Amino acid sequence: MNAPRNPSSLPSTLLLGTVALLTTWVALTAWQGFVTEPGSYLGRVAAAGAVVVLLGAVLRWRAAPRLVTIGVQVLAAALVVAWQITGSPVPSGGTLAEVGNALSTAVDSARTYSAPISPRVPPLWPLLLVCGVAFVVIVDAVACTFRRVPGAGLALLAIYSVPSGLLDQGPGWGSFVLAATGFLLLLHLDARESLQRWGRSLGPDDASPWGHGNPVREAARAGAGRIGVTATVLALVIPAFVPVLGTDFFDLGGGDGSGDIRIRKPIADMRRDLERGEDVPMVQVHTDDPDPSYLRISVLNRFTGVEWSSGDRDVAQENTASGALPEPAGLASSVPRTQYDYRVQINDHLDSTWLPTQFPAAAVQAEGDWRFDPTTMDFLAADDDLDTRGMDYTMTALEPDYGTDGRYFRDPAGGSVPDELLELPSGVPTLVRDLARSVTAPATNDYERAVILQRFFRETGGFTYDLRAAPNGTGNGTLEDFLAPSGRVGYCEQFASAMAVMARILGIPARVAVGFLEPDPIGDGVFEYSSHDLHAWPELYFAGAGWVRFEPTPSGRVESVPDYSDVSAPGSGPENTDAATSQSASSGGTATVAPNTAASKPTEPPGATADDSAGGASHTGRNLAVGGGLLVLVLLVAGLVLGPRSVRKTARRSRLGGGPDELWAELRATSLDLDLPWPDGRSPREIGTVLVDHLADPDAEPLERPRTGPDVAPQAADALERLVDAVERTRYARPGSPAAVAVAERSATEADAALVVASLTAGVTPRARRRAQWLPRSVWRPLRVSLRTRR
Repeated sequence: MNAPRNPSSLPSTLLLGTVALLTTWVALTAWQGFVTEPGSYLGRVAAAGAVVVLLGAVLRWRAAPRLVTIGVQVLAAALVVAWQITGSPVPSGGTLAEVGNALSTAVDSARTYSAPISPRVPPLWPLLLVCGVAFVVIVDAVACTFRRVPGAGLALLAIYSVPSGLLDQGPGWGSFVLAATGFLLLLHLDARESLQRWGRSLGPDDASPWGHGNPVREAARAGAGRIGVTATVLALVIPAFVPVLGTDFFDLGGGDGSGDIRIRKPIADMRRDLERGEDVPMVQVHTDDPDPSYLRISVLNRFTGVEWSSGDRDVAQENTASGALPEPAGLASSVPRTQYDYRVQINDHLDSTWLPTQFPAAAVQAEGDWRFDPTTMDFLAADDDLDTRGMDYTMTALEPDYGTDGRYFRDPAGGSVPDELLELPSGVPTLVRDLARSVTAPATNDYERAVILQRFFRETGGFTYDLRAAPNGTGNGTLEDFLAPSGRVGYCEQFASAMAVMARILGIPARVAVGFLEPDPIGDGVFEYSSHDLHAWPELYFAGAGWVRFEPTPSGRVESVPDYSDVSAPGSGPENTDAATSQSASSGGTATVAPNTAASKPTEPPGATADDSAGGASHTGRNLAVGGGLLVLVLLVAGLVLGPRSVRKTARRSRLGGGPDELWAELRATSLDLDLPWPDGRSPREIGTVLVDHLADPDAEPLERPRTGPDVAPQAADALERLVDAVERTRYARPGSPAAVAVAERSATEADAALVVASLTAGVTPRARRRAQWLPRSVWRPLRVSLRTRR
């Protein structure tokens, strides 16, 4: 809360703030890959940033307390951002609600469409604006208010971590180079001002040996030349050794509504592609299978309560698409099976980092570094530049014949599958848990429970398939609204997710798969999958059968179910597809019906979708809060750990370049850090008599209890004597007298001080040395004294 003791001039602090703003703004241009019109957020960030910088400069110039300065900046930034989003400069409950709705809509766009997002869809810029202004405030606070410019570098690197993890191409080099240059300039300005305020004398009257040296050159040497270049090099080198995993924290979707089919995040991309009016051919297969069916792209193992994601994957270098594959997990050798050969040709319309394959399969042969996860048997690209466009490969599919008597569907034993495939977040709604148990109450085993669940969604539960009226996402809020009696409208994403979650509630291992439904025949043994065939379905695990597909999506989308699931179960008979309800039911040449994208009246009660959006927004808000909190925590920890040491090193460097009094002040600070006696109020001669007994040989091997005294370190004792003499002459000799001239002409004083400091440091225990290095008392003591004085 302390105000600066010697506040900078207004031009100086305004210059530093402006450079910090420009550096942050340039860094934020790395986010322009998220939108097709970067000016939608960059211009607004610049306007809000100008207000933040101007207020900060004035308040620092007027020596306002730091927390007050930051608080005013945050408040002003919030008002400007709210005005830019809502058009109203007056804060109110309605304004806050409108800002919340804008951010929720932006998050939905981020989850539905892939970068760059077009202005033709709900805008993303409010989210980029809020995040960008937050970084502007953080950088200004750290670099200008707290004067910890190196710490601001962490915030700048955090800006680059966003596109690095979410954009395929990552941030551009241009913005990085310009931002790095701005960061070096910040270090230079900060170090220069520190030297001018606290360091060597400046100007033509500087005739002493303690004052020679250019402050600009010293700033570059002490600040930008060392810290900045090192930090920049680390920023370039470290990311090369940090693995980037396919997580879905931000979950940018798959497209902006134009161009080719693109699959990076399967669930989000699938809905985007299904909503396209045009049916785009993508995959052609040549096979001896008379009835080819589901072609799987990816498997989603992890349910977070917000979404399904692929989770952590084990893709060892030897698990490649180069021939025979391991036996399907859990599939008994006694299960009859038939093999079919496939040749797969993918056109340029399908751009995916997941390789479409049959499941289960006996072999896959594909060029490129495609690797499979043995627990899921889906294939993903291990090379960042690898995708499916133009792929031509072969595979051998397995078709198990499970029959219809359930003999191979035994309840799995504990430990049969990874725990992740049974895990559920704590926030799964009670309605979902109760419904899973009540619907399957007549069943006596897991197989019967799975059959009843499938029939509940397709026939007895009153569900309707409607892509346009379906809610967004698969989170807990969406599940609750979808399964409530007043809801029950959705598309394959909700049906697959709901059945998988309910199966896990019942103790059945479950996951969600994304891929294609049955293809259209286009020739003798030639079939074609198109964008309207994109689909999601649950896979459940049973001992003896392994992972098997179920089909909860109603007959308006999928006309048939696997034979092993179309059986009698307690409380119901075989499925009657005529009884299945579907707003989009129609007939077709195959078992797949094109998704309904026609406009329709929503069947949810008013507020159902809004509730889900609010739930999604709350989860997203919590994620953003956690991310921001972690960033602030990192900055605080870095400041607490590295700040005192950095301040101490800077102070020592400045004092060792000063005159006798500055050198003597460094000896006092060193003694304080090492917990050595320093009798305040005594003459330099008396203090020197005390210090000489604590000198040790700085070149000797460190010991737990070093020997000390003038006989152990005679050179340091002589250096201390010369320092005492120089301080006495400086303080007590008349200006211009021979004694004062002798001090001015002495050239070895700085070296003497450095030797005494090293000798005092060598004379204490290793623990005391470490404490002095990381927790220097000379840094904290003035702060404590100042706080006591204010009280």
